[in-house]
Amino acid sequence: MDEKQILLAEDEFTARKLLEFQLKRLNITFDSVETGTDALEHLRRGSYKLVLLDEYMPGLNGSDVAREIRKLAPTLPLLAMTSDPEAIPRLKESGFQEVFVKPLHGKKHLDIILGYLS
Repeated sequence: MDEKQILLAEDEFTARKLLEFQLKRLNITFDSVETGTDALEHLRRGSYKLVLLDEYMPGLNGSDVAREIRKLAPTLPLLAMTSDPEAIPRLKESGFQEVFVKPLHGKKHLDIILGYLS
């Protein structure tokens, strides 16, 4: 499998497609999955520079996936997305460096992503 820059895990179709569109416009290569379980499978098979996870997904949620990723790749940058601002402290505790509150507006989240990739 070719190295991709980002592994994106987002179960909500519209949010996932919007992020995919934004990443493509920035020429960022990525794999996109819908569940936490799929994210872990992709991570075990591939190589990524950054992982962007939704918090609330079917099966394993973003926090669960982050804890597993920390065992496999302790220094891999992890960024979370959530619609629940109260989840931010818990997400940071799970190992996320950044937490984006949805809906994502503007380009601040893209600037942060680009910062981690440079």
